Amino acid sequence: MFFGEENNSKVLADFIKKADIVTVEDETKNKRLKVARQLVGYMYKSPEGWDKRCSFNIKHVGDQFLQWLKDFDHKKPSDIDHIYCLAYRFLCEFDFLIGAGKELSIELRTIKNKIQSDNGDMDGDIRSQIIYASYVMPANIAKEFINDANIGVFKNFEDKIKEANRLKEQWDKELESKRTIVDKLKEKLTEYEIGFNFVGLYQGFSDLTTKKKREAFLLLCSLLAMGALIIAPLIVEILLITFGMYKGNTVGIERFFVFFPIVALEIVLIYFFRVILINHRSVKAQIIQIELRQTLCQFIQSYADYSSEIKKKDGVALEKFESLIFSGIISDPEKLPSTFDGIEQIGKVINNIKKS
Repeated sequence: MFFGEENNSKVLADFIKKADIVTVEDETKNKRLKVARQLVGYMYKSPEGWDKRCSFNIKHVGDQFLQWLKDFDHKKPSDIDHIYCLAYRFLCEFDFLIGAGKELSIELRTIKNKIQSDNGDMDGDIRSQIIYASYVMPANIAKEFINDANIGVFKNFEDKIKEANRLKEQWDKELESKRTIVDKLKEKLTEYEIGFNFVGLYQGFSDLTTKKKREAFLLLCSLLAMGALIIAPLIVEILLITFGMYKGNTVGIERFFVFFPIVALEIVLIYFFRVILINHRSVKAQIIQIELRQTLCQFIQSYADYSSEIKKKDGVALEKFESLIFSGIISDPEKLPSTFDGIEQIGKVINNIKKS
């Protein structure tokens, strides 16, 4: 910001006030002062536009122009001519950079024409400045504009585009290769994820197998204990009879009253032995099925790929296989005897004894 800067704007305003109240005896100088005053008035009213389009003269003669305005003395004809020619320079640059398809306002065009047709007495240096502003300065402005560092960027724009396209092609190739690597890693990670999932499933089956084996061991111990309990009364009875016979005692009728409770006890013990045995067999069957599933977990991933292919050809080809693999663990509870089954068997034995 130059013309719009507060101190500079004050200098312009002060000059306008001075130019409005003074009168110069020389008619030519008086006309030049009025023209200069009009141009400074436009600069004062619209500083943004003049700041935007007059960077060349602001850079080269801006401070000099303000100094002439500040030190203006209407009694010095040279002051009027200097302000006159410097204001014209700003006007020429303003016109040169006004933009494509646009023109100066009628007022500014009239002022410019007046200055260009001014044939009055003028110092040689001032005259050369006006000629310079009219014909040479536009070329210098264009030259400075073309050589500007920012304009150099535009000159190299096509090269930059080619370089950008080359880099884009290179990056596209690199991205494609990276994408291929990432896809392969994704496939591997998916395989590892599935593998870890089946490792977890295998571990679950393994824990279940441990529990079932412990249960089977306890049932086996129960079987052995129950078998010992079944045999113990018979052995005791046989020993008592044998030792009594050695001592010369005869087997009396009272022995038969002891025999029936022993038979009833044996029947109950055999019943519970049968319950434990069936439970033991059921647990053993479950262990076999769990171990089978553990084995199947080792090839399930290959099976998934294989089944997707074979089912396209025959949708029912793997039904029996899948029903075996994915079926629940059977414990065969229907074969377990109930308590009433045992009572019914005891009742049948008693009825047979009564009939006999």
